[in-house]
Amino acid sequence: MFTKILMVCVGNICRSPTAEVLLRHRLGERGVRVQSAGLAALRGSPIDPTAREILESQGLPAEGHVARQIDASLIDACDLVLAMEGRHVRAIHKIAPHARGKTFLLGKWQDDAPIPDPYRQDRAVFEHAYRMIDAAVESWRSYL
Repeated sequence: MFTKILMVCVGNICRSPTAEVLLRHRLGERGVRVQSAGLAALRGSPIDPTAREILESQGLPAEGHVARQIDASLIDACDLVLAMEGRHVRAIHKIAPHARGKTFLLGKWQDDAPIPDPYRQDRAVFEHAYRMIDAAVESWRSYL
């Protein structure tokens, strides 16, 4: 049983907070703690305005997010670490080599599909990333 799940991307303002909000919503009251962090986090920044608007348009609250940097202690504290791209998984393994057995792509159940970074792109790219994250989160739900 997974009780602590960490979502990881680069800046921790677009993909990983979106995945965090979606998974937390999907799991409801199961007692699972879902959080996010970035490999090169824009520390202290809120969720990207476009990512926030898309989540809120789906009735999902996105306020209160503050970007934070991933580190070994954060990885160690989680049962499952889900990253957006293969290079993120490799970076996590460099930080915490012992986390190999609990670190996967969010898109694992979609043939390890990477989630593209929408940062500084137009809304259509954010919407595409949102749909990919939503499908990937849904596919994980049955394993959690």
